[in-house]
Amino acid sequence: MKHTTFLIILISMIFFISITSPACCEPSKYSGNQAARIWMDGDFSDWDSIPPLYSDASGDQQSGDIDFGVLKAANDDRFVFFYIEIGDELNMQDDNEITLYLDTDNNANTGIYINGIGAEVKWVFGNRYGTYTYRYTIYHQYIGLVTAPTVTSDRFEIAIDRTISLFGQELFPQNSFRIVFHDNGPGNDYLPNVGDIVSYSFDNSTLPPIISTSLKKSASSDFRAIAYNVLSNNIFDPSLYDTFDRILSAIDPDIIAFEEIYNHTANDVKQLVESMLPSGTGEQWYCQGIYGDDIYAVSRFPITASYELNESAAFLIDLSPQVDSDFLFLVAHFSFGSYNVARQLEIDEMMAFIRDAKEQGGVLTLEENTPILITGDLNLVGYAQQLETLLTGDIVNPQFGPDFTPDWDGTDFGDLCARLTDLPMFYTWYSEYSSYYPGRLDFMIYSDYVLTSERKFVMFTPEMHADTLAAYGLNADDVTNASDHIPLVSDFRVLEPTSVSDHPLDNGFQFGNSPNPFSYSTVLSLSTKENIGNPEIVIYNIIGQKVKILNGIETRSGNLHTYTFTWDGTDDSGNTVPDGVYFYKIDEDNFYEIGKMVLVR
Repeated sequence: MKHTTFLIILISMIFFISITSPACCEPSKYSGNQAARIWMDGDFSDWDSIPPLYSDASGDQQSGDIDFGVLKAANDDRFVFFYIEIGDELNMQDDNEITLYLDTDNNANTGIYINGIGAEVKWVFGNRYGTYTYRYTIYHQYIGLVTAPTVTSDRFEIAIDRTISLFGQELFPQNSFRIVFHDNGPGNDYLPNVGDIVSYSFDNSTLPPIISTSLKKSASSDFRAIAYNVLSNNIFDPSLYDTFDRILSAIDPDIIAFEEIYNHTANDVKQLVESMLPSGTGEQWYCQGIYGDDIYAVSRFPITASYELNESAAFLIDLSPQVDSDFLFLVAHFSFGSYNVARQLEIDEMMAFIRDAKEQGGVLTLEENTPILITGDLNLVGYAQQLETLLTGDIVNPQFGPDFTPDWDGTDFGDLCARLTDLPMFYTWYSEYSSYYPGRLDFMIYSDYVLTSERKFVMFTPEMHADTLAAYGLNADDVTNASDHIPLVSDFRVLEPTSVSDHPLDNGFQFGNSPNPFSYSTVLSLSTKENIGNPEIVIYNIIGQKVKILNGIETRSGNLHTYTFTWDGTDDSGNTVPDGVYFYKIDEDNFYEIGKMVLVR
């Protein structure tokens, strides 16, 4: 009896302690929700005003350099987005064991148990596959996975299609889910820390719609250029003739960079293009290529010279009578995959060629302010340094001579980063038959001191609106049937050297603002050969709320109309808006563009 009484007292004391003591082992919980327009371009400034969902402690990995930092999350009506800092520069699609776990039913007793959650989805980024509910192997197309950038980085943005169903079940059956990132390699870092729980709830607030980019040529441009890898001679495959015919007819380019055309002469390529894009009165196609290689330039303007380089070629094009200028058109198909050393050598050689062409006495001497465009399937899937070299002239291999600033005004080249016509994505390569997920492999890098892009897009037919497909005679599967590369298109205008220094645009685009970032006020500017009346610019914040409408002041110089708009960082009520990322948009009959600026006081 004494033992029984003692036991009752002991149990009572334990119970009393348990209900009065703080819950020291209760996991810390972190949650968030944020509707925002995220652009998957590898530029992270649109994340600046989104608060962290979780901040992992620095230096808590067991070994190595993979050390998770800040995690952010956001969503729109189609995708959920993540921003993750990983502590080490690496390629997200190779040579790592970073793993994402998603508990989509918020039940720790279902799925893979890890760090307090039960994950239905497990995705290993470096392996390029995952599992769903233990049983099923999944690949990128199963969950609509996209990451950016495609080159190495110490932080990435990730998109997953929240509307997808897998094996008869919704991927996200509830309005919230839980998240764990884990380095399954020797570092063994966790985000969140063991014992913490991170969850995210979808914010279903309405965002401004993504306006489709028109395929129509900009009336004020001088030429339309396209970069297109046609995948192992597919364009010469009779069964795909109609597919390529529809694609090229819809785009209607003036200058074409082709890659992966093998064992065909320049005349073969010219005649094929002529059959798809017949010449009108006074027109003809010109073509030169590197026979035995896979690079061809096709142009409505005469190609007056060509120069063979290592996995690339340079073509001098006479733009007259459209523009009284030559045009240096460089087409490349650099080494693929993990061949980083070879690819850097090829890039260094190309940049040295450009440096020497801008000086007297080389194999080619360019007139000052000659527009320059580097394009093609550049295969930038390795070290970020390779893109850095193309933009800044930072040459790595000493045998190719000194560094230089590549543009005519002593600045970097511009990187034309174009999005898919109907999605917030910027990839140019897609294959549902490859484990590699969509990436940005095709580029246009250009002298934005003397060239401006007036319309740009990546034409991905599976995601284009049905009425656009019908208007241009396209089928939804045309692009994916033709190649694993997607046509990259830009309408370029050559700027007059006398007006270049006064051109107020940012990064060479026709529509831009300066300064950016700004503290007190910024001037937004639109220049066009078209008179577009009284255009308005609408400014939005990061979550898509309309902030202010601006009306511009028009000035004219010859046939050039310039509209300037000044924003002082206030809303329509005159209230000062907080620091952060803001978007500005113009939408006229023949002109649509959206840009991004950063307010920092």
